Order: sequence, then C-alpha cells, then structure tokens
Amino acid sequence: MSRRVLVTGGAGFIGSHIVEALLAQGWEVEVLDNLSAGSPANLPLGVPLHRGDIRSPQALGRLKGRFEAVVHCAGQTSVAFSVRRPDLDWQVNVLGTANLLLWAAARKVSRFVFLSSGGAIYGETPKPACEDDPPRPLSPYGRHKLLAEILVRASGLPHALLRPANVYGPRQRAGAEGGVVPIFLERLLVGRQLEVHGDGLQQRDFVHVADVAAAAALALRWPQDVTWNVATGRAVTVLELAHLLAGLLGLEPRLRFLPPRPGDVRRSVLDPSRLLSTGCWGPPLPLEEGLRILVAPLRCPSALMLQ
Repeated sequence: MSRRVLVTGGAGFIGSHIVEALLAQGWEVEVLDNLSAGSPANLPLGVPLHRGDIRSPQALGRLKGRFEAVVHCAGQTSVAFSVRRPDLDWQVNVLGTANLLLWAAARKVSRFVFLSSGGAIYGETPKPACEDDPPRPLSPYGRHKLLAEILVRASGLPHALLRPANVYGPRQRAGAEGGVVPIFLERLLVGRQLEVHGDGLQQRDFVHVADVAAAAALALRWPQDVTWNVATGRAVTVLELAHLLAGLLGLEPRLRFLPPRPGDVRRSVLDPSRLLSTGCWGPPLPLEEGLRILVAPLRCPSALMLQ
C-alpha cells in the first residue's frame, strides 16, 4: 500500500506538527500550502512543498501521482476575521474543502482526515461538550467549519473529523489573528500590557499541539469513520492563563480590558473521553506543563522572539 499522504496547510502551526508526527510513523509526506499563514521554515528538510491554494482546482490538479491519504489542515482560523469577512471565510473553509474532496474522490484517496473546530462548532458549553451534542456555532467560522464537516461526511470517503479545543504550542503566530498564548507571551517579553477582551472570566480548554498531531496520526490509521474531540476537558479562564504565563516568566501581568469580540463564546470546554477510550491517545499534556516547556527557552532576557 502507498504510504504517501498530502497535508494541506502543512507549513502552518498545527499542520507542520502533524507533518513531523507522520514522518515519525514512516509516511511519505507532501505539503500543499499557499503560505498565507505558514512558512517553509516550519517544515523538516526534504518535505516536498507545493505552493497552491485549496480554492483553486488548478493548484490541486498540479499534484501528481497517487496519494493514499489526505490530512486537511488548511483554512481560515480566526473567528474575528470570519465576522468581518464571512465571504472569504466561506471561500476558504467551505469552497476550499469542497474542491479538495472532489480531488480526493477522483484520486481514490483511501482516508481523509479533517481538522475542524471544537471551540467554534459547539458554541456555549455549560458542561464539557461531547461529539453527540448538537452544534450551536455562534460565528461564521463555526458555521462554515460545521458545513465543511457535512461535506466530508457526504463525500463517501473514509474519514475522521477532529475537533480540537484551543490549540497552543511552538511555532504558533502572535499576530493580530494569532492565538492568545503567543500574543500574551510576546507582550510579556517586551513589557507591554496584556489586552483582555471582556472581563477575562471566559473559559477555554487549551490543548497542546503535540496532542493534536498525535490525534491526527491516529486518525489516519483508524479503520472506522470517527468524530473526535481533541481536548483536555479542563476549563481555564483567560485571567488564569495570563497569571500562569507571567508567573512562569517571573513577571507580574499588567492587564488592559477591552470590549468583548463579536462571535466569541463565554465558555468552551470539550470532553475528550471518546478519543481517550481508544487507548491509543493521551492523557493530554497538562496546561501548566505545556506552558512550562514553551516558556523555558524564553526566560533568557535576550530571547525576544517566540520559537
């Protein structure tokens, strides 16, 4: 059987960690990425990078040879951006996924793994959300990710749908549309205030990117169609995160409170029991340990750039 796998968005934050995990399991990995958010520097040496956009059937048509599987990580990932530009979010997360599914079906791909979203699809979660809970997305991003899941199920391809919680870890961007962990870290390192949207008591489930990569690698070899939450099941407030990060750096955070962002949920926590029950994944890395690993190389005063 061919061991060749295409990872879309593989030069990005989550995708590049998945590339590393699949290489470690002996897969022949190739990457399709338009480099709008990713970088070739994120990829291990020797991994073929095809520069192209999933919205373009022509870009997909330039991929040659037989691929056994696809791990689809490419996408627009910002809730705030999806509120400002729902049309572009739809083009990337729905139309792009549809194009990729048509290409994969024509190539007779044997497994399709889709990186969806747990935090945005379930909406508010008074209790940790499980995979059978009804989706209640509050943003265009969440609605479009849910629609993309429907397209994957309707494609007829053997598949796995992964719903990660709030992912953090090395190589995550700290720009305006990046994750809260690298944004807070960058500001702490240069002595700036931490900007908190809302009162800071909103709760999130932070999962390390290595656990997401491990779930994707498992999903690729799993024999059934599955939907898995990839999470810790632990609720952490934004204020708790701020103080935890600052404490690891030996600092006291200075906070600036801003209005809540449209589309943000108040509480987003996922139940990873189904994935844990496989016996092949977890337990997930505790947040404190993951942050300590992330912060360790940054404690040096000269470390002004995130790794």
